[in-house]
Amino acid sequence: MVRRCVNKTWWAPLAIGFGMASAVACATSVDTAPPTNSREFVLTLPPEIDAGGSVLLVLKDVRLPKSAAVVLRARLVESSAETPGAEIPLGSIGVMAESKDAEGTATHAVLRIDITQPLLRWRQEHAGATTVRIRVAPFAGKEPIADLEWSAASAALTLNAR
Repeated sequence: MVRRCVNKTWWAPLAIGFGMASAVACATSVDTAPPTNSREFVLTLPPEIDAGGSVLLVLKDVRLPKSAAVVLRARLVESSAETPGAEIPLGSIGVMAESKDAEGTATHAVLRIDITQPLLRWRQEHAGATTVRIRVAPFAGKEPIADLEWSAASAALTLNAR
């Protein structure tokens, strides 16, 4: 006897469609509550940004505890009237700890985060913008680290030829 499975999997295309739609919705969602231990920088966009090349967020003299493995996440903070304070993820960089028992502070002269694609997508809708507000926050996995003592002396946007 041959069993037919026609119409028994009618739900599969729907499940795949809903899964893809929810993945896109999750990927494009923006956070409105800033992490408590973040640093904000208002930076001038490089004049040649529309000519192409990689855009890097350069953090200088970053001080972190030697015992902390941290992911620094950069997010663009919207200032438009429609979505004030909304954040757009730009990029991140992971910094390794020396060891879990290490004491003191490590100073990283320069940390570079490639923010090219998200910034250029944002730039398409904000062609006249000359400055951006970027928030950098330390994370451990998916959760922000609220009690980490860290600092960055300065930040800048640089453009590298591809």
